[in-house]
Amino acid sequence: MRQQWVFFQPCGCPFGVLEAVRFPHSGGPGRALTRSEAWRDFYETTAERNTAMDRGVTSELMDHDVYVRDVLPQMLGSATCPHKAAP
Repeated sequence: MRQQWVFFQPCGCPFGVLEAVRFPHSGGPGRALTRSEAWRDFYETTAERNTAMDRGVTSELMDHDVYVRDVLPQMLGSATCPHKAAP
């Protein structure tokens, strides 16, 4: 089953996605990344992860079908967050 880790801004807008299942180089069954592993893959440094967590960024593991149906349209629909006030 294909799954994604989706990252959300504090307002709830999705802004990033990471393929959740990793397959070993030798073949065989894959395994889903844990939440901690996903955060380490998504953010290069501990400082970046900590800053994101402090800002209220969250992550959610979801089936690919749910991601495509519910999240991807939001990510493709607009480059700006509708929750931010216009200047």
